[in-house]
Amino acid sequence: MSGIIAIISQPPAEGLTGGDLEALGGAAALAAQTGEPMLAAVIGHGVGDAVAEAGERGAERVYVADAEHLAAFAGDAVVDAAAAVVGASEANTVVIGRGTNTLEFAPRLGARLGGGCVMGVTEVRPDADGGFAVVASVYGGSARAVYRLAATPRVLGLSPGLAAAPDREAGSGAEVVAVDAPAPVERVVVDQPAEAVGPRLEEANVVVSGGRGLQSGDNFALIRELAANLGGMPGASRAIVDEGWAPSEEQVGLTGKIVSPDLYVAAGISGASQHMMGCSTSRVLVGINTDRDAPIFRYARYGINGDALEVLPELIRLTRERAGG
Repeated sequence: MSGIIAIISQPPAEGLTGGDLEALGGAAALAAQTGEPMLAAVIGHGVGDAVAEAGERGAERVYVADAEHLAAFAGDAVVDAAAAVVGASEANTVVIGRGTNTLEFAPRLGARLGGGCVMGVTEVRPDADGGFAVVASVYGGSARAVYRLAATPRVLGLSPGLAAAPDREAGSGAEVVAVDAPAPVERVVVDQPAEAVGPRLEEANVVVSGGRGLQSGDNFALIRELAANLGGMPGASRAIVDEGWAPSEEQVGLTGKIVSPDLYVAAGISGASQHMMGCSTSRVLVGINTDRDAPIFRYARYGINGDALEVLPELIRLTRERAGG
């Protein structure tokens, strides 16, 4: 078996997601390290544009499972289709980017293929014997584990921000291989996806998050204002979501959204491992906390030892002045 294949599942009509592009980037990087071909698989319905883009971003061959029953995500159907395309490709490594449904189908695919699955991958190092040493976050991001995967096909679920999107070269076509993916026995009676409202937190370039240091729900308005001034989106710790100060869709952390922005501001957040699991791959992290020994300062590139309720208004003032307001 040879080849590194990136799995793209249910790509939206407007183009590949950040997770899809990171999967292609991760597959390209591993292919370059190992000398094996870079492959891609697209699963969905009416996915011609995604297939073309996968080829333009470096895939030598693109395996396609295109069927009406794959138009919307269903775990059984996607796992069946993914197993079929991996089998057809004879790839030894499957790369999957972070997406809404990744945690549901990637481990199941690893079990189906028999080579194992590692999620939260932060680094991959090929071994001399043809295997991989895979580094991943464990214990809510407070530690790293190294796995050695010799069995194939192995499934790697990438952490956000691990791989850059490959450059796109228009007109550089790839061989397209259609793969039959019969519909499984239907077990879902009602499938009603949540309606997306506004931009997605996971794709924001700037995230400003608040924690218990805000002291009350009314003060979350400071988080929203600073985020807006910076052209970003507000986030929240689980503690204040549980208090009802912020909606659950803005929660960042192990049980919330996993973000990887260019700038992450954590105001009044201690930096517990469960929260840091959701933001530790941010390019620049700024911590604001009254406790100079708070864990957040171990992760932060810039730290402000102060009261968030005093620091945030000053940052808001400065950002207004910079914008000319």
